[in-house]
Amino acid sequence: MEEIQSRASALDANLPPSVMVCMKKFLEWKYWKYVVAFLVPVIFLMLINQSLDNDSWFVLAEGKYLVENGIHYTDVLTMHEGLNIVVQNYGFAAVFYLIYSAFGAPGLYVTMLFLNLIICVLIYKICMLISKRNVNLSLAIMLATDLLLALGFVVTRAQMVSYVTFLSLIYVLELYVKTGRWKYLWWFPVISLVEINFHASYWWLLFLVWFVYVIDAIKKPKLHLQGYRCKPLLLMGIVSLLMGLVNPYGIKMITYVFTSYGAPEITSMVIEMHPFDLRDIFNVTLYMMLTVVSFLYIFGDKKKIRVRYILMFLGFLGLGLNAVKGMSQFVLVMFFPLALMYRDIKVEKIIDAKIGRNALTFWSGVVVLSLFVTLCVLVIPDIKNGPSDTVMQAVDAIELDSNGNKDIKVYVGYNNGGYVEFRGYKAYIDPRAEVFLDKNNGKENILKEWEEFCDAGIRVEDFLEKYDFDYLILEEWCEKELYRDGSDGYELIYEENGVKVLRKA
Repeated sequence: MEEIQSRASALDANLPPSVMVCMKKFLEWKYWKYVVAFLVPVIFLMLINQSLDNDSWFVLAEGKYLVENGIHYTDVLTMHEGLNIVVQNYGFAAVFYLIYSAFGAPGLYVTMLFLNLIICVLIYKICMLISKRNVNLSLAIMLATDLLLALGFVVTRAQMVSYVTFLSLIYVLELYVKTGRWKYLWWFPVISLVEINFHASYWWLLFLVWFVYVIDAIKKPKLHLQGYRCKPLLLMGIVSLLMGLVNPYGIKMITYVFTSYGAPEITSMVIEMHPFDLRDIFNVTLYMMLTVVSFLYIFGDKKKIRVRYILMFLGFLGLGLNAVKGMSQFVLVMFFPLALMYRDIKVEKIIDAKIGRNALTFWSGVVVLSLFVTLCVLVIPDIKNGPSDTVMQAVDAIELDSNGNKDIKVYVGYNNGGYVEFRGYKAYIDPRAEVFLDKNNGKENILKEWEEFCDAGIRVEDFLEKYDFDYLILEEWCEKELYRDGSDGYELIYEENGVKVLRKA
């Protein structure tokens, strides 16, 4: 590092003053630490996630229809007729499809990375407010939060927009608490409007956050309740609630979540709706981090604690223990109390005691930046325009066999129905689990029927006679009986890696 700085000094006499200033800043650790802190989570994400989420395919199919035909109130993707529908993510689906139309699958992947960067910036900004501008502590919390989030929640789905709105609201409310200015609260109705039209199923979470700030507005120092003007909060909360009605589906957009979550068919089948347990590596990692954070709370400065942070910590932990999907919000808020309790700790002094921070940070920054550029070149252009090769080839087989005829009915299971719809065919079912509940679609419980069919609770002959499919896409793990024995009315046209395609004879 000293050699680099001496060479820079030798060139000082021959360089314009503005260039000299830029070079000196370039070598300062305080700039390179941002490179390290913000790019390390992106690099980690690109190493563990190099594909589009499985839900991307039905979202693209939905987005295409919305862009070309507008809002719809009955399902248009599946082979079923007259299913009532509320497209909770219609705004996201339309934008998602437009990005795909312009930039393909790599464009969607880059959008995910960009939204993740916004999440990092918001976490950093919030921690800066809470810690009274302890830069290094804020960067450390941001880094830990996003690394944990990347393990299971950073995907090409509408929830990424919800994380941005969720954190944006916390940032706005923290600004209001810090300054007492009304102007920041006017962002709350805007955030509510965006959330209800982009990802309505997460809309109510905004009001859980708002509610804990209302509670902390009560001034009771002995109970660690901070106390600040509550009337503006209440007024903006009411306005934001009313903004939830500004959507094409009205009150149904707000209430749809209550008829979707908690259904036994969804809870038993969808992994992210299962209660939290320690049977996979992500949950184990999260449990270990929760243990570490809890110990830090115990030994931190309890005089600096705020009730709103503890309420968010406990509230979203409860949601996460009930369903793994809810753990994402918990991850986003779990470190915020540390930013307050440890705000007087100077991380840079700890680093200086071990090694020169300029040299360490500069060379770390160079390595991280180089690795980021390398991964961008290697990973992004190679993002697949489909799920597994086997499933893509199975649909290719149908397309080739039917001469591209899209007016056919395809039996396909829950996981791959979205890709069949993306390719323009009418599927039996897809990953939009809530659409196939009778209390939502107003017709029949197709999700329960599919589960019974996979468990051999429905006779194959009766099922096939009812729907008269043109093609069947079968997976060995699911449609066991039909996969093993086949059907007299269908003939095999494709088979590979546990997937078969049968054509009606």
